[in-house]
Amino acid sequence: MSDVVSYFVDGVCARIHIENPPVNALNLEAFAALDSYLCEAERDDEVCVILITAAGTKAFVAGIDIKQVLTFEDDEMGHFNGVSGRALRRIESCSKPVVCAVNGLAYGAGFELALACDFRLAAQNAVFALPELTLGIIPGGGGTQRLTRLIGEARSKEITMLGRSLSADEAKTVGLVCDVVGAEELQNKAQELVNHLAKRPAVALAQAKRVIHLALDVPLESGLTEENQAFMTAFSSVDGREGVRAFSERRKPVFVGK
Repeated sequence: MSDVVSYFVDGVCARIHIENPPVNALNLEAFAALDSYLCEAERDDEVCVILITAAGTKAFVAGIDIKQVLTFEDDEMGHFNGVSGRALRRIESCSKPVVCAVNGLAYGAGFELALACDFRLAAQNAVFALPELTLGIIPGGGGTQRLTRLIGEARSKEITMLGRSLSADEAKTVGLVCDVVGAEELQNKAQELVNHLAKRPAVALAQAKRVIHLALDVPLESGLTEENQAFMTAFSSVDGREGVRAFSERRKPVFVGK
């Protein structure tokens, strides 16, 4: 599949791990494997949460594999962007929450990978940047679109057009990451978040993710209609009925993921 990306299931968590020293750069095969593993996790009824991690402390992912890209003609680069873009959209369309733990540099494709995830945790040494303009190109994996939706046009232009990087604390201030911890705490903190999400009712969680993603892409009235439909789906689910019943009986609900 890929020497760069590995996959294994640990209880209710599917773990996707990136390892390509020295900076975990992503090549075409890595993006294809990422897409395949996300599909596998989506199909696995035992999996509740997906966690993306990377090896080492120097970099989460510091871009794409430049040595590979240097050999590409235009059509090959277009194919690369198609494969990578599909993998990142798979994260968004997946019904299960996707968490990434960022340690070190998240540059270019690494930043774009993090932006596609539902929850981003950062080690204190994390740095986020989109340096593509220094190479005479622009982000090609959704960076301009997802970043702008998350933090607004003005700040997105600072990062993309002026090449400004963000420290972990700055990323938290602008709402890009949900928490910043010491590098030695990152994996434990990620596991805590995974455990918390795994206890949430799966149908409601999936519906919430779906309609939140719709919010910036459709008119308000359409979004409200979609939200109501999502509410009814969750309300009529086994867990939805259990949750309401447990509340009325003043006890803790027992969710079964249906």
